[in-house]
Amino acid sequence: MKDIIKLGAILTIICIIAAASLSFTYALTEKRIERQKKLEELRAFREVLPSIKSSKGFKERKDLLKKVQKKFKDVQKIVEGFLGNKRVGFAVQVAPRGYGGPITMVVGIDNKGRVAGIGLVSHKETPGLGGEIETSGFQRQFKKKSENDPIEVNKDIDAISGATRSSKAVANGVKEALEVYLKMQD
Repeated sequence: MKDIIKLGAILTIICIIAAASLSFTYALTEKRIERQKKLEELRAFREVLPSIKSSKGFKERKDLLKKVQKKFKDVQKIVEGFLGNKRVGFAVQVAPRGYGGPITMVVGIDNKGRVAGIGLVSHKETPGLGGEIETSGFQRQFKKKSENDPIEVNKDIDAISGATRSSKAVANGVKEALEVYLKMQD
């Protein structure tokens, strides 16, 4: 009985030290991780609305997000892009579910309601298969698509071989972003 109490006390001390170490490490890295996430988002915004060179050209629209988020659950952020005082489009951040989990991506939509580009923020798709959603060849298929165009995988969008689920997730994210754009016009 005495040995069990001794082992229990040792395990408790080890757990306390491990928890304290993890807490300390988290406290040290939390701001860096958040800053890196913001930089990835900004990179994606610039990628989908390339005419905007400064981060000051992007204005987050929480009011529009609140308006559409009940119907569109995958929408995470809506950003309006400006070049000077002229709006050049919107960037809609969505996170449709792929094979490996959510695919966080930004869909740029120009003032005519057409896809200007896709920027990936993060994903956990299988490298060499679903990870091919990062390729410009796959993403280029969505450029200039509007709400009136069909966006169906294996019909007018070529799926990535062996990664149909990932391909469909990206297509669904683009469709959702276009639907959000239409809803914002109401």
